[in-house]
Amino acid sequence: MTGEEGDTSVTRRGFLFGSTGVVAAGATGASGTAAAQNESGGNQSGGNASGGGGGGPTQTVQVGPGGDLIFDPDSMTISPGTTLEFVWDSDNHNIFVESQPDGGNWDGTPGGQSKLYNTGYTYSHTFNTEGDYEYYCVPHKSAGMTGSITVGAASGPSEPAISNDAKTLGLATTGALAFTLGIGYFFLKYGGDYGES
Repeated sequence: MTGEEGDTSVTRRGFLFGSTGVVAAGATGASGTAAAQNESGGNQSGGNASGGGGGGPTQTVQVGPGGDLIFDPDSMTISPGTTLEFVWDSDNHNIFVESQPDGGNWDGTPGGQSKLYNTGYTYSHTFNTEGDYEYYCVPHKSAGMTGSITVGAASGPSEPAISNDAKTLGLATTGALAFTLGIGYFFLKYGGDYGES
């Protein structure tokens, strides 16, 4: 390299220096996402715990979480013998069973359609009969506060579950790689040895 005016070539040292900085910045951004993913140790169970009534697993359904008029989750597939524990996160809700398979014995919350329950109330039921169960909150059905439970094998193809944290990490890594390639291209096309006159 002669350092002549108009010379736009990139030296190896300049390219390596620039690309090292870009890779370091990309790795720092991706590691922040990985650290956030690993705060829980990757072992969040979504409310699954052992025991509870039927001798099978127990899962939790939030009723009105954050004041929203929803059940969370609103649709789920469970195995026979699973106990669902419904936990009220806001006021004035109930559970009314709209449909269930023959032999099902789920009555919903005690007190029928007119009895409402408030924050802190819990209600559990063990599902032993296979089939589809549909339920809703009586005062909030028109707002879409409905739910469904399938007991037994899920119908249709099952997809592998990928957590949102893993998706975020994958997107961040892909973005960092694309950024690195873009900067590498920029340095190759327009870069120069800025340390020499």
